[in-house]
Formats: sequence, structure tokens, C-alpha cells
Amino acid sequence: MDARNAQEERYLEELFKLTEGKIDSTISMFDIGAVLGLERDAARRLAEDLIAEGLVEIKTLSGAIGITPQGIELAQRLGYAEPGPGLTLGKAPLLDEPGRQALDTVLNAIKSHLAKTPTTYERLEEMVIDIKTIEVQLLSTRPKTAILRAVLGSLKEALHAAGASALADDLKEMIGGD
Repeated sequence: MDARNAQEERYLEELFKLTEGKIDSTISMFDIGAVLGLERDAARRLAEDLIAEGLVEIKTLSGAIGITPQGIELAQRLGYAEPGPGLTLGKAPLLDEPGRQALDTVLNAIKSHLAKTPTTYERLEEMVIDIKTIEVQLLSTRPKTAILRAVLGSLKEALHAAGASALADDLKEMIGGD
């Protein structure tokens, strides 16, 4: 591994920690650089490289950035973030706010994967219908965990068949099933 990649990984790790792995959180790219002992230009260049890779997104013109679902996925693969309790629907009959946030994170990762990965029309159609079913359930003020768990189980199987094993494993953990 070259020094540049190691710096990018450290930057991503720090971004993940400071945003607590939440997609809607923002932080200054320069603040992350300062934590790592980088000058403003070096911090900006690293952030721009990570933005180009789709791991980070720019939130404001003044330099606020946030982590993307792909950034979270990479952080998990690198061992900086454990999917664990953050990616669960919970046991309650109605979906709570942490469950909603976990579901948003996973759905964003799935949508990103579908946009980049070729698959058959039938498989894509099946997954899009499952995603839309989840989104409709989330429009309710009282989304039902059992319904979401069933649809996520179907989506898990389709993702596994489409070769998205990491996402399928995330869904398996989220729904707490096989």
C-alpha cells in the first residue's frame, strides 16, 4: 500500500468517526485534516480524491463534507465500522428512529449498487419493487417492522443472486435471519 492510500484511509476513518457513520452528518474537510495534522491544501486534496471515488460527498461550498453509503461500506470492510447494532430493525412491532436510519443507510447502498451493476431486467424489476414497497411503508407514521423484515428478506435473496453478497449479508444481519 502506498502512502497516499494510507492517508486516504486515515482520512475516511476520521470522517467516519466524527460523523458517527451517519450519512446526514457533516463536518469540515479542514477539521478532519487538522485532526490528522494536515495543512488545508492537503486536506482539501484528500477530500477531493475521496469525493471522486464516491466515498465522500460535498455538502456545502465552504467545505462541509459527509460520508456516503459506499464510504460506510468501505469503512466496515477496513474494520473501522462494525455493522453490529447500528444496522438492525429492532424487535418492536413498529420501526423506531435508529431502525429507520439503519434502513436508510442500507437502502442508499443498495440503490448505489443497482445503479452501477448490470443485472437482468427481471431481477432488477424485482429489487426495485421491493425497494418501493419499503419506501411506501416508510411513508407511514407507524411503519411495521414485520412487513419491512419480510420485504428485506426477499431483497436479500435477490441481492445474493445478483452477486451483491456484502449487501445481502448486511440485510441478513439487519433482519436477524438466515
